[in-house]
Amino acid sequence: MMIGRVRQFFWAAFARISASDREYMEGSLVPALRRLFFAMSVPDQCHAVRTARCAQMLMHKFSEPVDSAFLTRCALLHDIGRKKGDLGTIWKSIAVLFSTLFPKCAYAYGNGSEGLLAKKMRVYFHHAEIGADLLEDLGFAAEAAVIRKHHKAPADDDPPELRILRMADAKS
Repeated sequence: MMIGRVRQFFWAAFARISASDREYMEGSLVPALRRLFFAMSVPDQCHAVRTARCAQMLMHKFSEPVDSAFLTRCALLHDIGRKKGDLGTIWKSIAVLFSTLFPKCAYAYGNGSEGLLAKKMRVYFHHAEIGADLLEDLGFAAEAAVIRKHHKAPADDDPPELRILRMADAKS
């Protein structure tokens, strides 16, 4: 777990969207969704592209049918609740450490306290719901339903796209 977080930190520190990444994203998202994608920080954009590509590889290991285009959209948009400036690399690192060392306190901050730390913790803990609300407002209810649950505990009736997204997100 911690090695994965260190890897994510370095990926974020040196994140760049390549022409190939941009082409992949633009081929997968309609203009309204591209605006949400580009509202994220560059490290989150890179993470989303890595997650989408990983999800495409994982999808082939599933015996049940998977909607590839839907899965890609969900993976590219799963962190849109964290807009540029909401939670940069340093603040995300602080949020990870705070929630790891003091989980109850960190969660309490994210659910009602005022101030800068509370705002950052709210985005850290609730970005899935924030992003899902943005998608619902644009009429993408199916994508919103998956993204809303991507950090929730697995359930027996989770669609394969949600299960794959969780795995890809953890690896990326």
